Amino acid sequence: MTRVLAIGDVHAPATHPGYRAWCLYLAEKWNTTRVVFIGDIIDSHQISYHPAEPDAPGAGDEADQTLEHVQAWCSSFPRAVVTIGNHDERAFRLAASVNIPGRFIRDYAKLWKTPRWKWVREVEIDGVNYIHGTGLGGQQPALSAARLSMQSTVCGHVHSTAGVRWVAGKERIFGMDTGCGCDPDHVAMAYGRNLVRRPILGAGVVIDGTPYHEIMPIERGSKFHRSRFK
Repeated sequence: MTRVLAIGDVHAPATHPGYRAWCLYLAEKWNTTRVVFIGDIIDSHQISYHPAEPDAPGAGDEADQTLEHVQAWCSSFPRAVVTIGNHDERAFRLAASVNIPGRFIRDYAKLWKTPRWKWVREVEIDGVNYIHGTGLGGQQPALSAARLSMQSTVCGHVHSTAGVRWVAGKERIFGMDTGCGCDPDHVAMAYGRNLVRRPILGAGVVIDGTPYHEIMPIERGSKFHRSRFK
């Protein structure tokens, strides 16, 4: 059996400055043995079908910043699984839209220099399925996915939803929404500045198949407030 740390959507470089330190704290607190990045580890703000913010860095500068951030995460968590998110695959989708075959694009591990990270669509650990959650929405995305698959599920994708919900019939299954690690003040996140529902910074831990959700303390004066990080 396994002790899994499920890290929420990172959206590098648009990541809360204290999120990586907090995830390292959780790994030590829970003595986790495996790490799953739940997807959207990169943001790709400039590689999108949506208009970019005029004050955002250009595509080249953003890619350099993203690589720097990903390398920091890779240094902290050298071995991990990444469940590929919709933002992670933006470059591949955009290339396909103009008929460029995938063979002309480097794979994720080479692109972001993460040789010991395994980039997958989903992964099952101790009977629990981990997915990004592309296409899911609503108030209970992870539980909806669990009901559809009839399997306990951990997912991210919906930044404003976090926590564990259970459903029981002949079997008992759960859905856990990790929340995210996004920085709401980053220019790439400006699209959400007028939304009523805000991102919930959080992560999940699954110990031998049992889920626990952690909310990141971000209030002023807390150990992980942004003022404590450059």
